[in-house]
Amino acid sequence: MQRSGPVETDIVLLGAGHAHVEVLRRFAMRPEPGVRLTVIGREPETPYSGMLPGLIRGDYSADQAHIDLAPLAAAAGARLILAEATALHLADRTITVTGRPDVPFDLLSIGVGGAPAIPDGGGIPVKPIGRFLDRLADLELTLPDGARIAVIGGGPGGVELALALAYRFKGRFRLVLVSQSAEPLPAAPASARRVVRSALTEAGIELANAVMAGPLSGTMLPLSDGSVLDVAVALWATGVKGPDFLADSGLACDPLGCIRIDTGLRSVSHPFVFAAGDCAALEGHPLPKAGVWAVRAGAPLADNLRHAARGEAVRPWRPQRDALVILGLGGNRAVAWRNGIAVSGGWVWRLKDWIDRRWMRMYQTIRMPADPTDPMRCGGCGAKVGAEVLAGALASLPRTSNPDLLIGLDQPDDAAVLKPPAGQVLVQSVDHFRAFLDDPFLFGQVAAAHALSDIHAMGARPWTALAVAAVPYASGAKMRVELAAMLQGATQVLNADGCTLVGGHSAEANEASLGFAVTGLANPDRLLRKSGLKPGDSLILTKPLGTGILLAGHMRGLTRAAWLLAAMEQMTATNAAAARILLEYRATACTDVTGFGLAGHMTEMLRASKAAAVLWPEAIPALPGALDLAADGVESTLAPENRRVLAESKDFGLLGALLVDPQTSGGLLAGVPTIRADACLAALHGSGLQAAIIGRVEAPRPGEPAIRMEAADTAAPGLQSRG
Repeated sequence: MQRSGPVETDIVLLGAGHAHVEVLRRFAMRPEPGVRLTVIGREPETPYSGMLPGLIRGDYSADQAHIDLAPLAAAAGARLILAEATALHLADRTITVTGRPDVPFDLLSIGVGGAPAIPDGGGIPVKPIGRFLDRLADLELTLPDGARIAVIGGGPGGVELALALAYRFKGRFRLVLVSQSAEPLPAAPASARRVVRSALTEAGIELANAVMAGPLSGTMLPLSDGSVLDVAVALWATGVKGPDFLADSGLACDPLGCIRIDTGLRSVSHPFVFAAGDCAALEGHPLPKAGVWAVRAGAPLADNLRHAARGEAVRPWRPQRDALVILGLGGNRAVAWRNGIAVSGGWVWRLKDWIDRRWMRMYQTIRMPADPTDPMRCGGCGAKVGAEVLAGALASLPRTSNPDLLIGLDQPDDAAVLKPPAGQVLVQSVDHFRAFLDDPFLFGQVAAAHALSDIHAMGARPWTALAVAAVPYASGAKMRVELAAMLQGATQVLNADGCTLVGGHSAEANEASLGFAVTGLANPDRLLRKSGLKPGDSLILTKPLGTGILLAGHMRGLTRAAWLLAAMEQMTATNAAAARILLEYRATACTDVTGFGLAGHMTEMLRASKAAAVLWPEAIPALPGALDLAADGVESTLAPENRRVLAESKDFGLLGALLVDPQTSGGLLAGVPTIRADACLAALHGSGLQAAIIGRVEAPRPGEPAIRMEAADTAAPGLQSRG
């Protein structure tokens, strides 16, 4: 993604809770010059706690109750990293996340929420919400009818959860609500407690009041009064504690492990760290662990992050002493209270529903603003990154041993020196493109996998690679981290395929770009070529289509995070396994499907082979979301040019969008003799590939287009629908 001006301050939002989605929204509406945002989330969609009971009851769909992070991050120009944070290194100002390099920051805002403080082995915590919803679905499948479920916690969260579950289960399971207080909702007005008590009774929920629950042992849940409840599972909706890594980092925390913050929402021990939501404890203003306070902290948090980035003093936030509480009872009823006054009924539920839907619309409908004008920077050799930047980036890469490498990165010189193995031919290719997402590590992985595709398509073994990288201009330290992340992602993919990075060139630019010149080795008698297709061959495609459409949608903030994740998983996977299997089953011809789309690359094969092809529309696989976006008119800028190869054919409709969609790190397209096609497809599936037999090769027909469509014979080998 292109951004204006050099990066001066990196702000990382750790967690994608209620406060942080508001920060993203406000930065989307008004970007801050010189600031780069990065959001780290566990899951592609963040749930809204206010709609959780309604989602459990079935009042809302999952889409209605979740905020998709990809469009929101795109609108804010923010990097989106979907990974679990495991440690903070405050001295270095970095965050350790699973499966990738540490993420650096200048300012850090933490909104990771919390989890109920439960005894070891005590049961299932309600938070994090996303994981709880998965566990709840599993329980419904595995628990026998009549099983007893304990909900631990007599506050608003526990009461509303118990009522929602009763509505969902409709008597299939028995529920018992365990409350430490003399009755549920001890802080609510007496009139509200009466309404709730009546709703619990109507729902058939048992009450165990004035007791504390201990750890669940088998089916026995011990209580503090010496009694025991026989339950199948215990769901904990009690007060939350912060994740252990917060206190372990050295941040000042309260006894529950929540970050102690001042009225500026800054850590009292580390002023470059901010926090909000359940993981924060506001000094002098103790707040309940409820989503409403995280929502209200979003605006002042966004403002103070701006002030801190500018070097200005932050402003105090003084939350009001009380907040409106609205608790859903089920059956389109709710009870609400504030300042000792309570009301209930159907109109209260309608008010809550209106408030929740209005809040969600702010984050579900926001779109990316237009890009501002970029400043001028030197070109040519004046754009090279500094020697210290390059040396620091290279020092972070793992060292590999290649017996054919005489001079490489271990002993840097003006060029690499290699000794080709005897009896092998060299296969060379080059690929390069600008960044299509702001995650440098992931971009490096995709760029490397894409560059290796031509080598695999020829049936060669990747040997060495030279990199050409450009990073956005910033301070030397920031450019070093950016370049290191790109190259670490790339070398991870290159090394996995036995390819050694031996050198390259780096430069600064207004946006990141990366490419590789790759050399492979091959047996000259076993090269795969575009030519060689024979009538009757089955056409096998080893990856689904749609990356161009999904990336174009992402640039416009339209691609859902789950769709983007599926595309990234495919694009970071190389074609090594597919090429090996195709060689094993003696493919007659092969090419990789990249920029010209399936139709363009297939046309090249057909021309080289003097053949034609029939495709089976129902068999051509698509990535999740690709056809949805195509139906809305989303396409890559190269698609119209690619569409020219279909000009002589009839209109392919929506399928045509897939056929001409330029693929980044796409799959292989191969011809395989039909007698071996089913076995080849089974082997590809056995390697975890979403391959499909999409048609067959035939002799050219006078007056007919080279590519035509027809419904597949049900006896066709390997036929499978897109679903």
